[in-house]
Amino acid sequence: MVQARDVDLSQIDVAGLAAFWLTLKKMIGSGKNFKPLQQEAEYVADPFVRHLLDICFGDIEEPRIRILAKAKADTLLSDKARRFDLMRVCLLDMLNLENPHRTLAKMMAQYTQSPATGATVLKRAQALLRLKPQDENAAGRFDVSDHLPDEALVTRLIFYSLLVRHKDKMACQEYVPLVSSHFFRDGLALIIDGFEEPFVRRWLRVHRQASLDDAAHKMQMCTELALGIRARFEYSDMERIARSFL
Repeated sequence: MVQARDVDLSQIDVAGLAAFWLTLKKMIGSGKNFKPLQQEAEYVADPFVRHLLDICFGDIEEPRIRILAKAKADTLLSDKARRFDLMRVCLLDMLNLENPHRTLAKMMAQYTQSPATGATVLKRAQALLRLKPQDENAAGRFDVSDHLPDEALVTRLIFYSLLVRHKDKMACQEYVPLVSSHFFRDGLALIIDGFEEPFVRRWLRVHRQASLDDAAHKMQMCTELALGIRARFEYSDMERIARSFL
């Protein structure tokens, strides 16, 4: 059974995500009490799934739910795209040994309001250079994940930029297992393995779009399954909905 705390659209596959919603349907059955689903939202880390559990099982009508679900999906996909772009800027600049100050300026251009001052980001990133992955309680500080607050994300990306600038690309090797973002981890591995810039640039562009398309597909499936539970569809019909997206 897929646990609510394990539901993360960037980590779970489509089949696992469908299994989560089908588990919720089994839990509710054909009853009219949706309160357990609203309580389940407290344990779900993924913001889109949590949003659906919050809006689908109250008094909001279905057409309005679809509008709100799309609005949330658009917001999250836009944020995800920006995070990919921040990682892409960092990785390509690492490949070219760009000055981290210039890399930071490019990153800050992604925001209408910067999450932190450049001086603060550089100070915190430089502090990370004095730590090692083996240090007690240090490993988590080097993680680049899809859910970091903006300031922490930019800081950690600049750390990797500084690491390559002060040492070399091979210095990143011991940090790769500490990175949970598939996009950044795989891009980092390409740099370490010595792939040339045209290939890395093309790979990042293609993988970025594939990841966004995958996230949008999962969000659409989640919306249909959540509305199916709301409409009290039979379990067999819920399975048919799920199979449409598999």
